[in-house]
Amino acid sequence: MAKNFINTIAVSILTVSIGFTSCKGTNTAAVGTADSLTLDSSTAAIVPDTNNMVKEETQSWDNAAKALTEEKKSQQASGPKKSVTLSPDTSSKSKAVPGKPKMTPLNMPNPYRPQELLDGLEKAQKGDLQGAIGDFDLCIKKNYKNYNAYFYKAKALIELNKPQEAFTNIELAIQNNQGNPVFFYYRGKLYFDAGNTEKANEDFEKALTFNPRFVDALNYRGVIKAGKGKHAEAIADYDLAIESNPDYAIAYYNKGTSQAAMQSYSEAAASFTKSIELDPKRVMAFMNRGNCQVMLKDYKSAIDDYTKAISLEPKNSDAYFNRGAAYQYSGSKNSCNDWQKALTLGNKKAAEMLKEHCK
Repeated sequence: MAKNFINTIAVSILTVSIGFTSCKGTNTAAVGTADSLTLDSSTAAIVPDTNNMVKEETQSWDNAAKALTEEKKSQQASGPKKSVTLSPDTSSKSKAVPGKPKMTPLNMPNPYRPQELLDGLEKAQKGDLQGAIGDFDLCIKKNYKNYNAYFYKAKALIELNKPQEAFTNIELAIQNNQGNPVFFYYRGKLYFDAGNTEKANEDFEKALTFNPRFVDALNYRGVIKAGKGKHAEAIADYDLAIESNPDYAIAYYNKGTSQAAMQSYSEAAASFTKSIELDPKRVMAFMNRGNCQVMLKDYKSAIDDYTKAISLEPKNSDAYFNRGAAYQYSGSKNSCNDWQKALTLGNKKAAEMLKEHCK
């Protein structure tokens, strides 16, 4: 009996990606003599993967002091040249103040790295975000134009899930330094998360004006284009990101979703494969590569991918549902067991499959 298996893949909202979803039946391909699998490759722009984001932000805090050092070097290089002695001053003309360290070029306060900012960064590295914010506020109190303090405060507020307060501080960072692409990128992410893709795109474009190879901005711009159905343009952005960072797993994943939306299933499967090589725990890459394999009638490979997804996420009802469909197309009787498991895990469409094929 002919039957459309509609595998409603619940794309995790914790992945920076375009969801290769399947619920409306817009892309249909024959995958058997009578049956067909209907995949809707409509797109849905969604928010970053929380686990990846935590990792990214942790690395970012770790590198923050280094970034400030580079900024200091840059600003000092552009300023007037001064001859300094890189050793403590031991001349007879220098009078020490009892109980107070003598200010020499080695220990005098650094105007580009006030101690409060460094203290805040150290606390943020250790996970004390509230304490870090307190230090950033002290830094701002001393210098209300310190854009770095506003920016790092905003970063901490983002991690504390306070987007509105974060937005206010990003705005202040930009007001005091309108040439930093990272500031525009972060404001773009906040707009994006709030659903304002037009404003988000403006900020990503601005970031790319300053740094045309800003891979994260390229990826987000691609996501927005794909969300409008402009998949060829989105793929161009993903390719630019990959060219700059060949290990950028998310860009390969997103490229695969756009290729699938264009029904280029072999190419999409290859992109998902590359994403998996770089990030072997990305469940949705296995799910979507499995979808492509079904469209290509390679049911064994599809079953293997869904099985891997289940091993990574044992309660993924959609993986059981899709594997059941792949089993059905391959002529295996295991489909009923998978649909029963999917139903137990809450996949309501599995009940329809059980009723139709497992009497």
